[in-house]
Amino acid sequence: MPQDSHFKSTLSVLPHSFQTSFFNRLNHLINYSPTIGLMGKTGSGKSSLINALFQSALSPVSNVSGCTRQAQRFNMTINNHTLTFVDLPGVGESLERDREYHQLYRNLLPELDLIIWVLKADDRAWSSDEQCYRFLTEQCGYQSKRFLFVLNQADKIEPCRQWDEQCHQPSPEQAVNLELKEQAVITAFKPHHPVMTVSAAESFQLTELAEQLIQALPAQASSGVARQLNSTYRTQSVENSARNDFGQCVSDIVDTLIDTLPLPVLIKSTIGTVKNSIVSVAKSLWSLFF
Repeated sequence: MPQDSHFKSTLSVLPHSFQTSFFNRLNHLINYSPTIGLMGKTGSGKSSLINALFQSALSPVSNVSGCTRQAQRFNMTINNHTLTFVDLPGVGESLERDREYHQLYRNLLPELDLIIWVLKADDRAWSSDEQCYRFLTEQCGYQSKRFLFVLNQADKIEPCRQWDEQCHQPSPEQAVNLELKEQAVITAFKPHHPVMTVSAAESFQLTELAEQLIQALPAQASSGVARQLNSTYRTQSVENSARNDFGQCVSDIVDTLIDTLPLPVLIKSTIGTVKNSIVSVAKSLWSLFF
Protein backbone atom coordinates (compact mmCIF):
# COMPACT_ATOMS: atom_id res chain seq x y z
CA MET A 1 0.00 0.00 0.00
CA PRO A 2 1.39 3.43 -0.88
CA GLN A 3 2.03 5.27 2.37
CA ASP A 4 1.68 8.73 0.88
CA SER A 5 3.68 11.65 2.27
CA HIS A 6 0.40 13.33 3.27
CA PHE A 7 -0.32 10.43 5.60
CA LYS A 8 3.19 10.44 6.99
CA SER A 9 3.11 14.14 7.77
CA THR A 10 -0.35 13.87 9.35
CA LEU A 11 0.70 10.93 11.53
CA SER A 12 4.25 12.11 12.27
CA VAL A 13 3.31 13.55 15.66
CA LEU A 14 1.74 10.27 16.78
CA PRO A 15 3.46 7.25 18.42
CA HIS A 16 5.08 4.63 16.21
CA SER A 17 2.84 1.93 17.67
CA PHE A 18 -0.24 3.83 16.46
CA GLN A 19 1.23 4.43 13.01
CA THR A 20 2.13 0.74 12.58
CA SER A 21 -1.27 -0.49 13.72
CA PHE A 22 -3.07 2.12 11.63
CA PHE A 23 -1.26 1.25 8.39
CA ASN A 24 -1.74 -2.48 8.99
CA ARG A 25 -5.49 -2.02 9.39
CA LEU A 26 -5.68 0.43 6.50
CA ASN A 27 -3.88 -2.07 4.25
CA HIS A 28 -6.36 -4.76 5.28
CA LEU A 29 -9.26 -2.43 4.47
CA ILE A 30 -7.88 -1.53 1.05
CA ASN A 31 -7.38 -5.21 0.21
CA TYR A 32 -10.72 -6.39 1.58
CA SER A 33 -12.25 -8.96 -0.81
CA PRO A 34 -16.05 -8.54 -0.92
CA THR A 35 -18.34 -11.54 -1.33
CA ILE A 36 -21.82 -11.20 -2.81
CA GLY A 37 -24.49 -13.89 -2.85
CA LEU A 38 -26.78 -14.42 -5.83
CA MET A 39 -30.32 -15.74 -5.42
CA GLY A 40 -33.01 -16.34 -8.00
CA LYS A 41 -34.56 -19.05 -10.10
CA THR A 42 -32.73 -20.53 -13.08
CA GLY A 43 -33.35 -18.32 -16.09
CA SER A 44 -33.64 -15.07 -14.15
CA GLY A 45 -30.43 -13.83 -15.76
CA LYS A 46 -28.11 -13.67 -12.75
CA SER A 47 -24.90 -14.34 -14.68
CA SER A 48 -25.74 -12.05 -17.59
CA LEU A 49 -26.63 -9.25 -15.15
CA ILE A 50 -23.35 -9.53 -13.24
CA ASN A 51 -21.33 -9.84 -16.46
CA ALA A 52 -22.97 -6.66 -17.78
CA LEU A 53 -22.20 -4.65 -14.62
CA PHE A 54 -18.56 -5.54 -14.10
CA GLN A 55 -15.30 -5.28 -16.03
CA SER A 56 -14.63 -9.00 -16.27
CA ALA A 57 -16.88 -12.03 -16.68
CA LEU A 58 -17.69 -14.48 -13.92
CA SER A 59 -15.06 -17.20 -13.65
CA PRO A 60 -16.15 -20.46 -11.92
CA VAL A 61 -13.93 -21.39 -8.99
CA SER A 62 -15.49 -24.18 -6.96
CA ASN A 63 -18.60 -25.69 -5.48
CA VAL A 64 -19.32 -25.09 -1.80
CA SER A 65 -21.00 -28.05 -0.16
CA GLY A 66 -23.51 -28.13 2.66
CA CYS A 67 -24.56 -31.74 3.24
CA THR A 68 -25.54 -32.84 -0.27
CA ARG A 69 -26.41 -29.34 -1.51
CA GLN A 70 -23.94 -27.04 -3.23
CA ALA A 71 -23.42 -23.38 -4.00
CA GLN A 72 -21.18 -22.38 -6.88
CA ARG A 73 -18.46 -19.82 -6.32
CA PHE A 74 -17.25 -17.37 -8.98
CA ASN A 75 -14.39 -14.89 -8.88
CA MET A 76 -13.47 -11.67 -10.65
CA THR A 77 -9.87 -10.52 -10.26
CA ILE A 78 -8.39 -7.20 -11.36
CA ASN A 79 -4.86 -6.14 -10.39
CA ASN A 80 -4.70 -8.86 -7.71
CA HIS A 81 -7.96 -7.66 -6.13
CA THR A 82 -10.72 -10.26 -6.01
CA LEU A 83 -14.50 -9.96 -5.92
CA THR A 84 -16.36 -13.20 -5.19
CA PHE A 85 -19.92 -14.18 -6.09
CA VAL A 86 -21.66 -17.20 -4.58
CA ASP A 87 -24.64 -18.55 -6.51
CA LEU A 88 -26.91 -19.99 -3.82
CA PRO A 89 -29.32 -22.85 -4.50
CA GLY A 90 -32.79 -23.04 -3.04
CA VAL A 91 -35.24 -21.08 -5.16
CA GLY A 92 -37.82 -23.16 -6.98
CA GLU A 93 -36.97 -26.39 -5.20
CA SER A 94 -38.96 -28.39 -2.65
CA LEU A 95 -39.30 -27.27 0.96
CA GLU A 96 -38.22 -30.78 1.98
CA ARG A 97 -34.67 -29.67 1.28
CA ASP A 98 -34.77 -27.01 4.00
CA ARG A 99 -32.68 -29.03 6.44
CA GLU A 100 -29.95 -29.49 3.86
CA TYR A 101 -30.03 -25.82 2.90
CA HIS A 102 -30.01 -24.68 6.51
CA GLN A 103 -26.50 -26.04 7.03
CA LEU A 104 -25.29 -24.59 3.75
CA TYR A 105 -26.73 -21.14 4.51
CA ARG A 106 -25.46 -21.21 8.08
CA ASN A 107 -21.96 -21.79 6.71
CA LEU A 108 -22.17 -19.20 3.94
CA LEU A 109 -24.28 -16.30 5.20
CA PRO A 110 -21.67 -14.88 7.61
CA GLU A 111 -19.22 -14.31 4.74
CA LEU A 112 -21.71 -12.61 2.40
CA ASP A 113 -21.65 -8.82 2.35
CA LEU A 114 -24.93 -8.69 0.40
CA ILE A 115 -27.33 -10.96 -1.48
CA ILE A 116 -28.59 -9.80 -4.86
CA TRP A 117 -31.97 -11.43 -5.46
CA VAL A 118 -32.80 -11.52 -9.16
CA LEU A 119 -36.45 -11.88 -10.24
CA LYS A 120 -37.76 -12.13 -13.79
CA ALA A 121 -39.92 -9.13 -14.57
CA ASP A 122 -42.33 -11.26 -16.60
CA ASP A 123 -42.59 -14.05 -14.03
CA ARG A 124 -46.17 -14.46 -12.85
CA ALA A 125 -45.42 -16.34 -9.63
CA TRP A 126 -42.75 -15.72 -6.99
CA SER A 127 -44.10 -18.07 -4.31
CA SER A 128 -40.93 -20.18 -4.25
CA ASP A 129 -38.81 -17.00 -3.98
CA GLU A 130 -41.00 -15.80 -1.10
CA GLN A 131 -40.69 -19.11 0.74
CA CYS A 132 -36.92 -19.11 0.36
CA TYR A 133 -36.67 -15.47 1.47
CA ARG A 134 -38.71 -16.16 4.60
CA PHE A 135 -36.50 -19.14 5.32
CA LEU A 136 -33.37 -17.01 5.10
CA THR A 137 -34.73 -14.11 7.17
CA GLU A 138 -36.88 -15.94 9.72
CA GLN A 139 -34.98 -19.20 10.24
CA CYS A 140 -31.44 -18.26 9.29
CA GLY A 141 -31.59 -14.75 10.76
CA TYR A 142 -30.26 -12.88 7.72
CA GLN A 143 -31.31 -9.21 7.94
CA SER A 144 -33.51 -7.65 5.25
CA LYS A 145 -30.95 -4.85 4.71
CA ARG A 146 -28.54 -7.48 3.37
CA PHE A 147 -30.78 -8.16 0.34
CA LEU A 148 -31.08 -6.12 -2.85
CA PHE A 149 -34.01 -7.14 -5.07
CA VAL A 150 -33.61 -6.74 -8.83
CA LEU A 151 -36.32 -7.13 -11.46
CA ASN A 152 -34.36 -8.25 -14.49
CA GLN A 153 -35.38 -8.74 -18.14
CA ALA A 154 -37.60 -5.67 -18.09
CA ASP A 155 -37.68 -5.80 -21.90
CA LYS A 156 -39.77 -8.99 -21.71
CA ILE A 157 -42.65 -7.41 -19.79
CA GLU A 158 -45.90 -7.37 -21.74
CA PRO A 159 -46.57 -6.02 -24.27
CA CYS A 160 -42.98 -7.06 -25.07
CA ARG A 161 -43.24 -6.11 -28.75
CA GLN A 162 -43.61 -2.48 -27.72
CA TRP A 163 -40.08 -2.26 -26.26
CA ASP A 164 -38.28 0.73 -27.79
CA GLU A 165 -35.21 -0.96 -29.27
CA GLN A 166 -33.75 2.30 -30.51
CA CYS A 167 -33.83 4.06 -27.15
CA HIS A 168 -33.48 0.86 -25.10
CA GLN A 169 -36.41 1.64 -22.84
CA PRO A 170 -39.97 0.42 -22.19
CA SER A 171 -43.04 1.78 -23.90
CA PRO A 172 -45.47 3.79 -21.72
CA GLU A 173 -47.67 0.71 -21.32
CA GLN A 174 -44.70 -1.46 -20.38
CA ALA A 175 -43.54 1.20 -17.90
CA VAL A 176 -46.92 1.01 -16.16
CA ASN A 177 -46.71 -2.77 -15.95
CA LEU A 178 -43.15 -2.60 -14.62
CA GLU A 179 -44.25 -0.21 -11.89
CA LEU A 180 -47.00 -2.65 -10.94
CA LYS A 181 -44.39 -5.41 -10.76
CA GLU A 182 -42.20 -3.29 -8.49
CA GLN A 183 -45.16 -2.76 -6.16
CA ALA A 184 -45.80 -6.51 -6.19
CA VAL A 185 -42.20 -7.15 -5.09
CA ILE A 186 -42.53 -4.56 -2.32
CA THR A 187 -45.75 -6.19 -1.12
CA ALA A 188 -44.34 -9.72 -1.23
CA PHE A 189 -40.86 -9.16 0.22
CA LYS A 190 -41.04 -5.81 2.06
CA PRO A 191 -37.45 -5.03 1.01
CA HIS A 192 -35.18 -2.69 2.93
CA HIS A 193 -33.67 -1.17 -0.24
CA PRO A 194 -35.48 0.15 -3.33
CA VAL A 195 -36.43 -2.49 -5.90
CA MET A 196 -34.29 -2.05 -9.02
CA THR A 197 -35.88 -2.71 -12.43
CA VAL A 198 -33.34 -3.40 -15.18
CA SER A 199 -32.58 -5.23 -18.39
CA ALA A 200 -29.06 -6.59 -18.68
CA ALA A 201 -29.57 -7.35 -22.36
CA GLU A 202 -30.70 -3.78 -23.11
CA SER A 203 -28.39 -2.04 -20.58
CA PHE A 204 -31.56 -0.52 -19.15
CA GLN A 205 -31.08 1.22 -15.77
CA LEU A 206 -27.82 -0.57 -15.00
CA THR A 207 -26.29 2.75 -13.92
CA GLU A 208 -29.03 3.15 -11.31
CA LEU A 209 -28.50 -0.44 -10.19
CA ALA A 210 -24.76 0.09 -9.78
CA GLU A 211 -25.34 3.20 -7.67
CA GLN A 212 -27.89 1.42 -5.47
CA LEU A 213 -25.61 -1.61 -5.12
CA ILE A 214 -22.80 0.53 -3.72
CA GLN A 215 -25.20 2.19 -1.28
CA ALA A 216 -26.60 -1.18 -0.13
CA LEU A 217 -23.20 -2.76 0.58
CA PRO A 218 -21.56 -2.59 4.02
CA ALA A 219 -19.05 0.25 4.24
CA GLN A 220 -15.97 -2.01 4.16
CA ALA A 221 -17.12 -3.70 0.93
CA SER A 222 -18.30 -0.82 -1.27
CA SER A 223 -14.88 0.36 -2.48
CA GLY A 224 -13.77 -3.14 -3.46
CA VAL A 225 -16.95 -3.62 -5.50
CA ALA A 226 -16.76 -0.14 -7.06
CA ARG A 227 -13.20 -0.92 -8.23
CA GLN A 228 -14.53 -3.87 -10.28
CA LEU A 229 -17.47 -2.10 -11.94
CA ASN A 230 -17.49 -1.49 -15.68
CA SER A 231 -16.26 2.08 -16.21
CA THR A 232 -19.65 2.96 -17.72
CA TYR A 233 -21.29 2.39 -14.36
CA ARG A 234 -18.55 3.77 -12.12
CA THR A 235 -20.28 7.13 -11.91
CA GLN A 236 -19.46 10.10 -9.71
CA SER A 237 -22.27 9.01 -7.40
CA VAL A 238 -20.73 5.54 -7.10
CA GLU A 239 -17.31 6.97 -6.33
CA ASN A 240 -18.65 9.48 -3.82
CA SER A 241 -20.60 6.80 -1.94
CA ALA A 242 -17.62 4.44 -1.86
CA ARG A 243 -15.22 7.22 -0.85
CA ASN A 244 -17.47 8.28 2.01
CA ASP A 245 -17.77 4.66 3.17
CA PHE A 246 -13.99 4.37 3.07
CA GLY A 247 -13.68 7.52 5.15
CA GLN A 248 -16.11 6.11 7.72
CA CYS A 249 -14.09 2.90 7.93
CA VAL A 250 -10.87 4.87 8.45
CA SER A 251 -12.60 6.86 11.20
CA ASP A 252 -13.66 3.59 12.83
CA ILE A 253 -10.06 2.31 12.65
CA VAL A 254 -8.81 5.39 14.49
CA ASP A 255 -11.53 5.07 17.14
CA THR A 256 -10.72 1.40 17.66
CA LEU A 257 -7.02 2.11 18.08
CA ILE A 258 -7.74 4.90 20.55
CA ASP A 259 -9.80 2.42 22.60
CA THR A 260 -7.43 -0.54 22.41
CA LEU A 261 -3.83 0.73 22.31
CA PRO A 262 -2.14 1.20 25.71
CA LEU A 263 -1.35 4.89 25.24
CA PRO A 264 -1.33 7.82 27.67
CA VAL A 265 -4.57 9.79 27.89
CA LEU A 266 -2.91 12.90 26.47
CA ILE A 267 -1.70 10.98 23.41
CA LYS A 268 -5.16 9.51 22.87
CA SER A 269 -6.60 13.01 23.07
CA THR A 270 -4.09 14.19 20.45
CA ILE A 271 -5.07 11.32 18.14
CA GLY A 272 -8.72 12.29 18.54
CA THR A 273 -7.83 15.87 17.59
CA VAL A 274 -6.17 14.88 14.31
CA LYS A 275 -8.69 12.13 13.40
CA ASN A 276 -10.59 14.36 10.99
CA SER A 277 -7.35 15.20 9.20
CA ILE A 278 -6.45 11.50 8.90
CA VAL A 279 -9.88 10.73 7.45
CA SER A 280 -9.68 13.66 5.05
CA VAL A 281 -6.29 12.53 3.72
CA ALA A 282 -7.55 8.95 3.35
CA LYS A 283 -10.56 10.08 1.32
CA SER A 284 -8.36 12.29 -0.89
CA LEU A 285 -6.26 9.22 -1.74
CA TRP A 286 -9.25 6.95 -2.47
CA SER A 287 -8.69 7.01 -6.23
CA LEU A 288 -5.09 5.85 -5.75
CA PHE A 289 -6.17 2.94 -3.56
CA PHE A 290 -9.14 1.89 -5.70
